[in-house]
Amino acid sequence: MKMRAAKRRRSDGTAGRRALKRPCDLPKLTQGDLISSLPDAILEAIISLLPIKDGVRTQAVARGWRPLWRSAPLDLDATDICSNKYKRISVISGILRNHLGPARRFTFENICLHKSKKGYAKDDAEVERWFHSRCLDNLEELDISFRLLGKAGVSRNRYPLPSSVLRLAPTLVVAGIGVCRFPSEIARCVNFPLLRQLTLWSISISEEALHVLLSACHVLETLFLEDIRDVDCLRVSSPTLKIIWFSATHLGRQELVIEDVPHLERLLCPALDGETIRVHKAPKLKILGPLSPHVSKIEIANLILQETMPPSSLSHSICTVNILALKFAGPDLNAVLNILRCFPCLEKLYVIMHQYEPLNPIKCLESHLKVLVLNNYIGDEEDIGFAKFFVSNAKVVKEIKFGVSNEIGNDRKWMSNQKSRC
Repeated sequence: MKMRAAKRRRSDGTAGRRALKRPCDLPKLTQGDLISSLPDAILEAIISLLPIKDGVRTQAVARGWRPLWRSAPLDLDATDICSNKYKRISVISGILRNHLGPARRFTFENICLHKSKKGYAKDDAEVERWFHSRCLDNLEELDISFRLLGKAGVSRNRYPLPSSVLRLAPTLVVAGIGVCRFPSEIARCVNFPLLRQLTLWSISISEEALHVLLSACHVLETLFLEDIRDVDCLRVSSPTLKIIWFSATHLGRQELVIEDVPHLERLLCPALDGETIRVHKAPKLKILGPLSPHVSKIEIANLILQETMPPSSLSHSICTVNILALKFAGPDLNAVLNILRCFPCLEKLYVIMHQYEPLNPIKCLESHLKVLVLNNYIGDEEDIGFAKFFVSNAKVVKEIKFGVSNEIGNDRKWMSNQKSRC
């Protein structure tokens, strides 16, 4: 009787607890492929997130999967799609023929064409057809670059940018183009209504073509310019730009002129080496640098920053800049102070000094240099920093000899102070 009462309490819940489901009450799991039972829209979204090779392979899962890859949004990164650099072009052509689109992103670095005349002509025609493909009709992101056709540094050995690339202009939001020659004349009817970020690197382009290109970008916010060839003066005007990143060519002096960029907030120039930057109109400029006054000339409105700043320059100032980066070969307090006088509202200052890079070691410091002799040592901040560098980086040094300057003499207090600092 007691056992029966206990069973009744468990079954009707009179014990005050929720009755637990027995295994037989749980829904039975269907046997076989559960993923395939998902809606096609979810499967297409999953496939679009896979690397291109894996996405193509999903067609072999089952018959019902075959059309899914062809209609899933395409994110095509072709850089490492094939180990043979020359076969990549035909592989990409096959993908663009078979996929229905839309493609959201197309990335292909170091596009390599055959060197033979016949092979080059065939590859050239295929690359031109890529950008006519209906699969790319609504492309949002483009990042392409080509391999040099000949010696580095020669502009004519850069592959000409296929004219069909400009067909994608109406839908592009982000674009990066490198190691090629832009057409000498760009149709003034070209229009980039959605483009917000543009990167141009190691390209050959005329000043007129660059002007037309930038004028066609109506909402551009970020512009990267690196190693632009065949133009001595890069002129930039834009009503929408907020960030300009500039690194000049290594082949000679170059000038960047910011003519009228009313919303420019950041002007970043990390590798200046003798270039000239002129800023005529950028009333909202807040972040500037890294500048290197010893090797460059920077003109902002009436302010001139260079190695020898005339006294007249110090009477001008820039009140909008609140973050500044400076780059020096070593500590130079006077130069820093002269520049700071020109930025009265500065809130943050970065001072970058060239240092020894462990990832690019100097062989003698790693295994050979054992004795260092410093003559005419006076023990100022530069001398101490110089000595500390070798103490920290010369791994097998056993002896450092200091030839003290005559003006120091035998000053024991000075010597004790030097020992504590080194």
